[in-house]
Amino acid sequence: MQNDRISKKEESTPEMKKIEDIKGMTDRIKKRRKSLNYTQEKFCETINLSVSSYTKIENAFQRPSLNTLINISRHLDLSLDYIVFGSGEGKREVSSADKFGALLKSADSEKLLYACEFLSRIANIE
Repeated sequence: MQNDRISKKEESTPEMKKIEDIKGMTDRIKKRRKSLNYTQEKFCETINLSVSSYTKIENAFQRPSLNTLINISRHLDLSLDYIVFGSGEGKREVSSADKFGALLKSADSEKLLYACEFLSRIANIE
């Protein structure tokens, strides 16, 4: 009887490890979201995910898809290694294209027109 209990505990150890890994991942996401002063609702709007789905992810009831993880990584400016494994610096490497894309998304139409004129002059394009 005693041996049965021990073997059942040993069998559940890998599953418990998976739960701890998921919880660690979601804790890193939640900590960064809060440090950027995002509410769950506002962050969900930003990553285009329902609040209920995101809440399940953040509370470790649901694993995020790879696409969702990538989206979260981009918006929280965290590397996937850091989110999933807790390793590395945390900050993801941001390409020039990502930076440029973020600038374009945040600009209003007047600033976009000015940027087009500026880039045309630099490239000598009429």
